Amino acid sequence: MINRTFAAFLLFVSGLLVAGCNSNSTTSVANGVASNDASLFISVVSDMDSNPQAVDMAMKLAGFGKDEGRDVFLFFNVKGVRVASEKILQDAAFGSEPLIRTQIEGLLQRGVQMHACPVCMKGLAIDAQDLLGGIEVTTKAGLFQKIGPTTCVFTY
Repeated sequence: MINRTFAAFLLFVSGLLVAGCNSNSTTSVANGVASNDASLFISVVSDMDSNPQAVDMAMKLAGFGKDEGRDVFLFFNVKGVRVASEKILQDAAFGSEPLIRTQIEGLLQRGVQMHACPVCMKGLAIDAQDLLGGIEVTTKAGLFQKIGPTTCVFTY
């Protein structure tokens, strides 16, 4: 049975995800190239057992966002905290795509910030020392400072 704190947290995060992309984001055109100030917040709720394609797509979207010069934040929560785990992830990949671990390491090198949900980690018996290097256990302040009026939220 889900404890009340976890259920409340999931309800709150779900509300944030429903808010999604704010249509009031600033778009400008310079030298004929459109740019958008919206940052990307990618919520990874799937794991490699339940939906490896979704996990792979989350990594690819993060890379596409960096290619476009956006700030990108990955939030591993629900079953997605398993993706952030050193001992669980190992050599997981979607089909012939690059290893998820390799993609995570490359995204971290490119400046993508990655956080894991402490409530979800506790529920799945994942400790902070189990996380891949560069992935932080989030705090409420660390999470909410990444969500603003021009944040676009994707969930995989």
